Amino acid sequence: MQTVDITLVAGPADASQSVLKNNRSSLKGDFTDSAELHLVLHDISGNPIKVSEGMEFVQSGTNVPYMKISAIDYSLNINGDYKATVTGGGEGIATLIPVLNGVHQAGLSTTIQFTRAEDKIMSGTVSVNGTDLPTTTFPSQGFTGAYYQLNNDNFAPGKTAADYEFSSSASWVDVDATGKVTFKNVGSNWERITATPKSGGPSYVYEIRVKSWWVNSGDAFMIYSLAENFCSSNGYTLPRADHLNHSRSRGIGSLYSEWGDMGHYTTDAGFQSNMYWSSSPANSSEQYVVSLATGDQSVFEKLGFAYATCYKNL
Repeated sequence: MQTVDITLVAGPADASQSVLKNNRSSLKGDFTDSAELHLVLHDISGNPIKVSEGMEFVQSGTNVPYMKISAIDYSLNINGDYKATVTGGGEGIATLIPVLNGVHQAGLSTTIQFTRAEDKIMSGTVSVNGTDLPTTTFPSQGFTGAYYQLNNDNFAPGKTAADYEFSSSASWVDVDATGKVTFKNVGSNWERITATPKSGGPSYVYEIRVKSWWVNSGDAFMIYSLAENFCSSNGYTLPRADHLNHSRSRGIGSLYSEWGDMGHYTTDAGFQSNMYWSSSPANSSEQYVVSLATGDQSVFEKLGFAYATCYKNL
C-alpha cells in the first residue's frame, strides 16, 4: 500500500476568521506610553496563516509623525498570531493595517490616538561664566548683554541641544540653535524659552524670572555722590554691598555671585573687572565697594573713585 504526504496550505486571510486589535487605544505622544498590536490571521476554513517573514504593520491614510513600531514577534506564528509594540512622539489618530509581502491582509485595521505630550520643565543646569548654576532659579539678576548656555542635562536623556529647536516668548531674550541665551535689551520679570524636539516627544520649557535689572557707567570712574546721582537720574538705585555680592562662592541672589567676573561682559555690557560703589556706608566718610572681578569687599573714601552700577526691581 502506498502512502502520500499531503501538506495543507492555508488560503488567503479571511476577515471573518481574522482579527487585529490593540490593548490601548490612546497613548501619550512622549515615547513612554506603548500599545501592543495583536494580529490573528486565519483563512476562511480557520486554518492559521503561518509566516516567518514579510509581515509588517503600517500606517494607512494620514500619517501621525514620529510613530515607531517594533519588529514583528513571530514566536506564535504556528497559530497565525503576530505581535508588535507601538510608541510615538507625535499627535493625531493613526490607522494601522497588517501587510504581508506588500498585500493588506483581510481588510483589517485598528486605530490608536496619540495625544500631545505634556511639556517638561528644564531642571538641569546652565553654564555661566565658568560655573554651572541651577536652571530652575537662574537668573534673578539681569542686564543687557548678558549671556549663558543651556546645558544638555536640561533635555531628555541622551539628547543634546542639537536635537531641539528653540524659541523665546519675548523679544528681549534671544536663544540660538546651540542653546545659548542672550539678553538683548531691558527685560521683564517673566519670560519662557521652549525647546521643541526635532524628532517628536515632549517639549522642554524654561521660565526666566528676573528680579533686578542692572545698568552701569561703562568705563567712567566717579566719586560716590556722582554714582548716586548717576543711578537716581536714570530711575535706578545704587545697590547695597550684599546686592553686588552676598557670598564667597557662586550662586543665586546677587550680581557677582550669579554672573562672575563682570569684565567677562565688557564688550557686550560695559561692565569692568574693577571696584564698584555700594550704598552701604562703612562710616560717615567712607563707603563699601565691591570688586566685580573677585566679589571681594573693600572700603573707599567717598571722594575716591570707583565705577557705578545701578539696579531697579522688576
